[in-house]
Amino acid sequence: MKDDITDPKKPTLEVVKKEPDLTIKQRQFVDEIIKGKLGSYKEAYAKVYDVTLTKAGKIPKWVEVEASKAVSNPKIALSIQKAIKRKETSAVASSLRTRNYVIEGLYKESKEAEADASRVRAYELLGKSIGLFSDVIETKENRPSEQIEEEIEERIAQLLSKKD
Repeated sequence: MKDDITDPKKPTLEVVKKEPDLTIKQRQFVDEIIKGKLGSYKEAYAKVYDVTLTKAGKIPKWVEVEASKAVSNPKIALSIQKAIKRKETSAVASSLRTRNYVIEGLYKESKEAEADASRVRAYELLGKSIGLFSDVIETKENRPSEQIEEEIEERIAQLLSKKD
């Protein structure tokens, strides 16, 4: 019987340690960047790390270097990326909820409004929401690619002959 431990065909298993999470200050730095209320990474860094301003009331120049290092830290960069995606997803979901709420209200109004004008207006807005009253007429013309290529070549030849 072969010894299973020395069998070269079997993979060796190792315990992989989980990377430590962001520190409290790093998490605050990411949060300040995501909020977007401050103008730059430098300002976010200065706020989170309690940087003392110069006599002129400005952020010291070294803060820009430190903020750049912080943003280039893979863990921080990944956290920023994930937070931005979550924020975008949340915004899309919020706008969809609002859209559904408005459309449900219009449906209800179109059925239950006491005034005829209110019902008609609700119908109109519902129709507009699906593009029912669009004046744009879209026509699609199917042409073979060879025909399009010939037309392009003819047009190029015309343009080149005008330059001469």
